[in-house]
Amino acid sequence: MTSAPPRALLEAVDLCKEFPIGPGLGSKARARVHAVDRVSFQVWPGETLGLVGESGCGKSTLARCLVRLYELTSGSLRFLDQDITHSSPRALRSTRQHLQMVFQDPYSSLNPRRRVGDLLAEPLRVHGQRTRSEIQERIHALLGLVGLLPDHLNRFPHEFSGGQRQRIGIARALALSPKLIIADEPVSALDVSIQAQIINLFSDLQERLGLTYIFIAHDLSVIRQVASRTAVMYLGSIVELGPTQALYDAPAHPYAQALISAVPVASVDAGRRRERIVLSGDPPSPLNPPAGCRFHPRCRFATAQCRSERPLLRPLGAERFVACHHPLIAA
Repeated sequence: MTSAPPRALLEAVDLCKEFPIGPGLGSKARARVHAVDRVSFQVWPGETLGLVGESGCGKSTLARCLVRLYELTSGSLRFLDQDITHSSPRALRSTRQHLQMVFQDPYSSLNPRRRVGDLLAEPLRVHGQRTRSEIQERIHALLGLVGLLPDHLNRFPHEFSGGQRQRIGIARALALSPKLIIADEPVSALDVSIQAQIINLFSDLQERLGLTYIFIAHDLSVIRQVASRTAVMYLGSIVELGPTQALYDAPAHPYAQALISAVPVASVDAGRRRERIVLSGDPPSPLNPPAGCRFHPRCRFATAQCRSERPLLRPLGAERFVACHHPLIAA
């Protein structure tokens, strides 16, 4: 008797998110920002999916779409084998017990007028899962999980360092024992030494609690350390997706190749031997994305096909996908 294949924890299919701008919103808007454009991927239980790309490519917008903080313009979203694309706020309440988010700025994501104990207890009260004594026991356990002390419960967010505030944000995300945590650049606002501590904390929590992560960053060296698979995003779309080490060793998309060439290396000799690829021009505006391949105005390999026909994300060997008419490696 063969076992059933594992099911994806989260599945996104052709997600699109547009923001109307200009005089008159909605159907009367003069223009639309194409923040997320036809994004599809799956997240498997127990893995860490890294999401990288330069600032403004739509990473944070995609994260907010996945937790349904933003309504989708089109596409479908499934979580725990349930369609949550158009779920009402009431229906999403049970879903959000298992789907949580850690935000980039640990200060602005915490209410400055509330003590840490209240911040951690709030999700438990909202979901009505525990008595007063159980809530106190749970929030003390959460502080221990993230390396904080019991006397921190009575302090306000401004009394903590940036790293400590991010630990509080992580503890709040863990309060309801979620299955998937989306971490939106959780270390980019921290000092380098503190970044390492928070990354190690994420890894330790994943091992101890069996968590699944979507880890967003613009620092590829961070993604290389934490992610088992990596998706590269450009101008609202995923251009390459695959195992992290394979992607770093041999990127298939010219944009991914340029990103990886900019990652600092410890060896001076290796740095001298590696080709540094400098992209020309600025990213096109999401208000008016170019026809064909979104990357073609900055691509040194662009052809007439690239300028007229948009490439779809297609398989490229085992577990790898690329959206490019002329990938740098063969299938």
